[in-house]
Amino acid sequence: MRVVYSISTKFAGAGIGYIAYHFVRGIYRAGWLEKAIVGYEAQHDIPRERVRSFPWMRFVARLARDYAPLRDTIFDVVASRALPACDIFHGWSHQCLYSLQRAKKLGAITFVERPNSHDLYQDRLLREEYERWGYRPPRQMRSWGIRRGLAEYQIADFITVPSSFAYQSMLEEGIPEERLFLIPYGVDTERFYPGTPPQDVFRLLFVGQVSLRKGVPYLLQAWRRLGLPQAELWLVGRITPDARHVVAPYRHHPSVRFLGHVADVAPLYRQASVFVLPSIEEGSALVTYEAMASGLPLIFTPNTGAVARDGVEGIQVPIRDVDALAAAIERLYREPELRIELGRAGRKRVLDYTWEKAGERLLRAYTEARRRLRPDLH
Repeated sequence: MRVVYSISTKFAGAGIGYIAYHFVRGIYRAGWLEKAIVGYEAQHDIPRERVRSFPWMRFVARLARDYAPLRDTIFDVVASRALPACDIFHGWSHQCLYSLQRAKKLGAITFVERPNSHDLYQDRLLREEYERWGYRPPRQMRSWGIRRGLAEYQIADFITVPSSFAYQSMLEEGIPEERLFLIPYGVDTERFYPGTPPQDVFRLLFVGQVSLRKGVPYLLQAWRRLGLPQAELWLVGRITPDARHVVAPYRHHPSVRFLGHVADVAPLYRQASVFVLPSIEEGSALVTYEAMASGLPLIFTPNTGAVARDGVEGIQVPIRDVDALAAAIERLYREPELRIELGRAGRKRVLDYTWEKAGERLLRAYTEARRRLRPDLH
């Protein structure tokens, strides 16, 4: 099977570029990779002849930092022209409209990777959140991206999503179940492993953009309400413009630390007692996999797309619920034995969610797609 995989961002970099690299690696190891078409690259171990990149996209990405739809459209135009004949084409949401059309003409089975909930579902959640906190985002560029995303859903044969939350959002927005594949992401269990929890302090760790989408206002409210002695809240990640006014009153709180962007977060997990992510909307947050691999119990919302289970690897709370969030934090603060139990269960569970396992699930989806649409080849 010949697979072309396409993504506009920094391949083998952070975020979705990191996810894409691991999926491409799985495809390559199976002997199925025809070409990875990427914006630009970090260092990686995929053979050069299997990767087509456009180094000038680095400058486009920098110039269009706040205009992702523009960046993605430029990439899509050039990627579609570089697209070779293949059996499977797999592109990332908002980044592959023209490439999907070209792949269809070449006779390929087509996939879109949607790393979040359905565009319309996501947009409703975010608009509600922005209205709650008085933030007015620029709408024009976001609307452009949504239109591209919806068009891609219509063209693609299949859509891959990383969590039950994202999967359900697709169903609620009218995407037929037979067009969906649920493929969770993965984690490097050698890089992320349990440490020795701190004994003299309870340390609650948040990793991700400090933003409205991540539910940070509710976390800060819950933390201030509790006023726990010998306790610290660490927030690791860039503060986004939408959350600056919300975060400002907490910048000098004695038990809250804003660490900003940290290049290597693995050691921070090993210094924490509990991991928290009260997100309003995600696809499947990589940080939840990392925290589980590091032996931390989770406090999470269903909208994080975590593979953790309520009462088994962590405590699940509803979105925007300060009371439930505070209760979960306090319970794990007061019950160290429970923290150990949930953390051990998380480490055990995540062993079935390595990047190798994620690659195997993706390959099975490609095989199943070909079985359905090209039965003559089986």
